[in-house]
Amino acid sequence: MCVIGFALPALARHGTQQAVRHDLDGWAVAPFTLTDQYGRAFTEAHLRGRWTFVLFGDTSDCATQCGAALATLAALCQRIERADAMKTTQVVFISLDPKRDTSVRLRQYLSAYDTRFIGATGTPEALRQLADDMRAGADGATQHNHGSLLLVGPDATIRAEYPPPLDVLRLTASYMRMRRGSR
Repeated sequence: MCVIGFALPALARHGTQQAVRHDLDGWAVAPFTLTDQYGRAFTEAHLRGRWTFVLFGDTSDCATQCGAALATLAALCQRIERADAMKTTQVVFISLDPKRDTSVRLRQYLSAYDTRFIGATGTPEALRQLADDMRAGADGATQHNHGSLLLVGPDATIRAEYPPPLDVLRLTASYMRMRRGSR
């Protein structure tokens, strides 16, 4: 029920156009090491072989925009649940606030959306390097809009950016087209 409540605002915008940016298309993600919500290492190797939606933010200052993005991604996962695509789709929420967003906090926060979602954070230096590499800003303030999603392909290269407002139906359609190799 919680996910449905979060997803309703995202579903309500289904009549709007979903913007897609390809400025970083083909940009290889540099090696990184973070810690996931279970205290395990999370590296760029975890991006290989999967399509990954990456969202930078935190659990407090980005609550509205990040919550809307996570609700949209939860709805997208529900839409493709029975498709083979779900087997190679993952969502990674990267917290830029490692002091407040502990492993326990990330696990609690993400469980309201989808227990399969991965939460990761790291040292300020590791986060700054990754955010800079993925053009998300080094100081926690993204160069993209808050709530923007980056889509990383199974070869660990960025394929697209989806800025808000996010639309579940259009995002799902765009994602499935991207997986097939057409835009």
